[in-house]
Amino acid sequence: MWIRNLCVFLGSEPFKWTAAELEEKLADALCPECGNQTVSVAGFVPPIKGEHAMSYAVDGLVIAVHQEITRVLPGAVLTEEVDERVERIETAEGRKVSRREKADIRDEAHFELLPRAFTRSKRTPVIVDLRSSRVWVDVGSEKRAEDIVAALREALGSLPVKRADSRVPPIEELSRWVEDPTTLPNGFECGDRCSFESSDEVKSTVRVTAMDLQREEVQAHLAAGMQAVKLNVAVDDAIEFDLDENLDLKRIRALDLIQDDLDSVDVDDAVAELTARMALQGEALRGVLDRLYTHFGVVGEASEQAA
Repeated sequence: MWIRNLCVFLGSEPFKWTAAELEEKLADALCPECGNQTVSVAGFVPPIKGEHAMSYAVDGLVIAVHQEITRVLPGAVLTEEVDERVERIETAEGRKVSRREKADIRDEAHFELLPRAFTRSKRTPVIVDLRSSRVWVDVGSEKRAEDIVAALREALGSLPVKRADSRVPPIEELSRWVEDPTTLPNGFECGDRCSFESSDEVKSTVRVTAMDLQREEVQAHLAAGMQAVKLNVAVDDAIEFDLDENLDLKRIRALDLIQDDLDSVDVDDAVAELTARMALQGEALRGVLDRLYTHFGVVGEASEQAA
């Protein structure tokens, strides 16, 4: 497992569960099988296929996986079936099928075709950081992340978390980093990707890839009043990612410092591989989040309230 995107939810009070308690609650929220007439189901599944454990804990990070199974019945297939049935009726009975009757035919066709539709599964890693009282969701969409956190909240009974609220406006700070890289936190470096957006109603967008961000033509976007809404950043030669305006991490990639350790992980033992990878990446990401939240003045975390 390697986390590629990170949408983080911050605890408004310290998490009180133990890893064992989380395991028990997740087992009660197991994803059911998708029945023949079921459009979709969702729940939690073992992180490692073939194993029974619903979670694995390492360094205060509890690793779980949310799964959504959806029956996919393409609209074009359903429409074609309905049209054929309507045509048969009109030809056999010499009359025009009404709109209401056509709607009934569509419902009937959907009911009959659904069991033959193929299913598609989405598995999303979820990490509960018991030490920092945060929830990490490995997904690029904030809406999907919120849905998964809602499922986790239902499984646990309660989950007092919310999105990051920073004192320093992220867009202004990202723009400042592009303009003057010396303003980045210690150990952070700008990479070669950035997305700019205009501040007017049009919201024009410019994406820069594989280019020195100090070049004149790149800096000209800032001079024209555009702002950086996503910026590629490397930290401590260990990890790189795109940081966006919500302080989410996208396209996370290991650099040499971590990659060398990842290459030495025992891949013959699935559990050992999972926990080793999570230990390496998890500690790095936890440190990155701590430094980002300190720099941006993120408020409302459990650690602040507890202090």
